[in-house]
Amino acid sequence: MYNRQWWLGIGVAVVATTLAIGATLEAQQRAPVGLAGSASEAWSTAGIEHARAATPVPYAPEAWLQQDPGDSLYKAAREALNKEQYRPAADLFHQILERYPNSGYAGDALYWEAFARYRLGTTDELRVGLESLMRQERQYPNAGTRSEAQVLATRIRGQLARRGDAAAAEQLVVQSGIMARSTGERERAEQRERERQQAVQQRLQTGQRSEEDEIRLAALDALLMMDSEQAIPVLQDILQRRDAESAELRQRAVLILGRKQTPETEKIMLGVVKNDPDPEVRGMAVMMLAQSESEVAFQALAEVVRTSDSPELKERAVYALAQRKDARSATLMREIARQQGQNPEVQALAVMVLGKSQDPANLDFIRELYGSTTAPEVKERILYSLASGKRPEDRRWLLDRALDPKESIDVRRQALFMAGQQKDVPVADIVAIYDGVQDREMREQMLHVLAMRDEPAAVDKLMDLARNDPDPQIRQHAILVLGRSKDPRVAEFLVELINK
Repeated sequence: MYNRQWWLGIGVAVVATTLAIGATLEAQQRAPVGLAGSASEAWSTAGIEHARAATPVPYAPEAWLQQDPGDSLYKAAREALNKEQYRPAADLFHQILERYPNSGYAGDALYWEAFARYRLGTTDELRVGLESLMRQERQYPNAGTRSEAQVLATRIRGQLARRGDAAAAEQLVVQSGIMARSTGERERAEQRERERQQAVQQRLQTGQRSEEDEIRLAALDALLMMDSEQAIPVLQDILQRRDAESAELRQRAVLILGRKQTPETEKIMLGVVKNDPDPEVRGMAVMMLAQSESEVAFQALAEVVRTSDSPELKERAVYALAQRKDARSATLMREIARQQGQNPEVQALAVMVLGKSQDPANLDFIRELYGSTTAPEVKERILYSLASGKRPEDRRWLLDRALDPKESIDVRRQALFMAGQQKDVPVADIVAIYDGVQDREMREQMLHVLAMRDEPAAVDKLMDLARNDPDPQIRQHAILVLGRSKDPRVAEFLVELINK
């Protein structure tokens, strides 16, 4: 029914078994045992953009059967592999099978031989390596490396499919789940799914990891570059799953759909945001919507911010909207920041976005907002945003907050600290504030602010306080902060105090 060209048309696009995760796998370098990280552990959104075929060299485990006839060969093969000498490693692992097929190393040797041939990378070596993995499946089904072998086989098939191997492409498509839809095997697929979910529950109780899902994750990664519309129904089926182990699969499906920015995929993403039970999957869908500049995506993100009952999801939506940097997004950020009943952390995040823009209108807005909010998180973020700007009037506003007795002591100290670090706030202004404040906590905060300034006037004030302030604790505190000064006059001053 499906000819060679059909399989290649699907399969060549499916070759990304490791392409999508290769970039992050390469950075991991060596792992203790087995393949360095599973497909799920290796995935990152950065790997989507610059994926390439690479698998780090794992450490083969040390020899563990000293009395086994294949022990010496295994040690030599392992040493060659760990030195990245793939040709001799492949030959030595192969010799274990040829000379000692009953050796305790034989089953695992097939895996390591295949891995070495995979790293050699020629088409012939890949085919020989795949045959070794199939032989392991037939003759050594209980080998310790069986789960790694299945993932490696998927990777090898991906490479072969890219080079025109229709049989490898066919196997990849079958693993990814397309065949169940394409050949009318829906009922059998559903039965297998029910059996799989029962097995999942058993594995959850025993803490075991699903080898089947490990393979399926690898095959799903291979769909990343697929342009065929046949991929979307498969991904939709995955997104409909609700079993305990499918969250990782659903995240991967969201990542793949995120590459296909169409009205259809945006609609699917919106459904995930609204209906998926896993917060990480929903959050991933929100971030994928952020990549789209469409009206649908904007409205979807706005709806999340306005109506979601998950603060974490709202925060991701705010971050997503912040990337748009347009007037509508800024207007929505203002709405969020002043919305009654909104989560304070979400409001603070909206304030941060507005403050980072350094748009005068946005800075004026958050200054005005300060007077109407009672949330400490929001107030603190407003102080920080205004302190990060360059407008002198915002510095003056911060100093006014520091002087305002109606403000809490924490707000006053924060405002003073933030304003005092700015070089365009004259030391004379800080000194004047000190002289007009009687609260000891505020005075001690001002000592720290003066200590951060390297102008001579700041040192002069600290030395004056250390010598003359009527409060002995303030005098001691001033001496302590002077000890951190690099001003050469300080050492002489301290000696003077000692000899007084």
